[in-house]
Amino acid sequence: MNINTFLDNSFLGNELRQWLFALCFVVGGFIAGKIIPSVFRQLSRKTAFAFDDILFSKIGHPINLIVTIAGVKLGFDLLVLSETAHLWLDRSLSILIIVSLAWMLSGVLDALLVHYMPSGPLDPTSPSTTDIKPLARKLCGVAVWIIAFVLILRTLGYDVSALLAGLGLGGAALALASKDTLANCFGSITVFVDRPFRINDRIKIMGYDGFITEMSLRTSRLRTLENRTVIIPNSVFSATPIENISADPNTVNQSIVVKTANGREKIQTAITLLLEIGTGTEGCTGAPTALLVSINGNACQITFTFYVAKDADYISTLNRVNMAILSRFEEAGIALV
Repeated sequence: MNINTFLDNSFLGNELRQWLFALCFVVGGFIAGKIIPSVFRQLSRKTAFAFDDILFSKIGHPINLIVTIAGVKLGFDLLVLSETAHLWLDRSLSILIIVSLAWMLSGVLDALLVHYMPSGPLDPTSPSTTDIKPLARKLCGVAVWIIAFVLILRTLGYDVSALLAGLGLGGAALALASKDTLANCFGSITVFVDRPFRINDRIKIMGYDGFITEMSLRTSRLRTLENRTVIIPNSVFSATPIENISADPNTVNQSIVVKTANGREKIQTAITLLLEIGTGTEGCTGAPTALLVSINGNACQITFTFYVAKDADYISTLNRVNMAILSRFEEAGIALV
């Protein structure tokens, strides 16, 4: 018996030749599924971009699965199968394709978030802040797999319209019941993306003036200048104007009142000392000003303006400046009112 005669034999309604060709496509698809991702991964490592390395680390396995499924599909298309076998084979392969594409899409979205979304909490040095990136990655992944699940049900022949209608009504009811919580969550995402302020920034909002000390998913804590803690819902930040005082140097205006009896020379010395303090004190920046703005029989008023650097501690700098004024004036014999 020669090889052609052997290959002409039938098995389950198909010649052995057809089974051999089908097996070649399946094995070829499996091998190609291993090679193609490896080739792309090697090429991505030779580029200067970090994103393609992250991307192919996420989608290499689903690409492998898709190519393998394509080989199985091409191989079984060469065979003569019953209508029922064809139906369930097509459904099975379609389900695997949906799973592979969902896996790949979730990987692409995850790579985009990992690479382009700012990493870490608002202040990496503060352990009490919240990192929004893991939440965003989970939400995207859940959304993709929910859609894939609905498509799988549709592939299996189920009527998903009733399910979608039920999910829509349930989602609407849930959103209505938790609208405040959702608004606060979206507010925290808005703050994380837009970055109107950072942890330890001094801001003014809704009549409160203070420093952001903590930000969670629902609320943020602001420590006022009176050392009071104010808990603010995050939804407020997306609907209320925010003045970020720390974004630029803080301007401090003070009125220094000295006795007229000090005399002209000591008052001039006071102005010189104020300019030196506003320039040389730790935490100060820019060019300060000191001007004699009013004189009467008992007192002279000097307006002193200096600037606290935006990355400096406002309260500590203000304390250092005022203590320096008292110390330098005392050394110079300048009497305050």
